[in-house]
Amino acid sequence: MAYISGQPSHWLDDMTHTVTVYSASSLNNYGKKTISASGTAYSCHLVVEKSVSRDEQGNQVSEGGKLYIMSDANITEGDRLDLPDSTIDPRIISVKKVKYSANGTPTVHHTIVTFGALNG
Repeated sequence: MAYISGQPSHWLDDMTHTVTVYSASSLNNYGKKTISASGTAYSCHLVVEKSVSRDEQGNQVSEGGKLYIMSDANITEGDRLDLPDSTIDPRIISVKKVKYSANGTPTVHHTIVTFGALNG
C-alpha cells in the first residue's frame, strides 16, 4: 500500500475518461469466468504505455497501461474492463490502492489498475 499527500479533490480535473468494470461472478462448467451483466462506470485517467513487469505469481507480463480511478473501487484481477477507447477485456495484471492520511486516518486516495498489452 503506497501513501501520498494531498486531498483527492486535487486530482479530479485529470479524471477525463470513463472505464466500465464488470465483476467476475463465478466459473462456468468449462472453467471460463462468467461476468455480471451490469457494469459500474468510474471516472479515471488512462495512461497507455507499454512495458514489461512481473505479475503476482512472478511471471513476466506485457503491460498495456494503467487506469487511475478516484475511488476505493472493488476491482479484482478476474473482472472485465471496457476501456475508454472501446477496448474490451484487457487482462487485469494488478490492482493497487494508494492512501493518504486524512486527520491521522489512512484513507484510499485512488486505485491503480494495471492492464495487459492490447492487441493490434
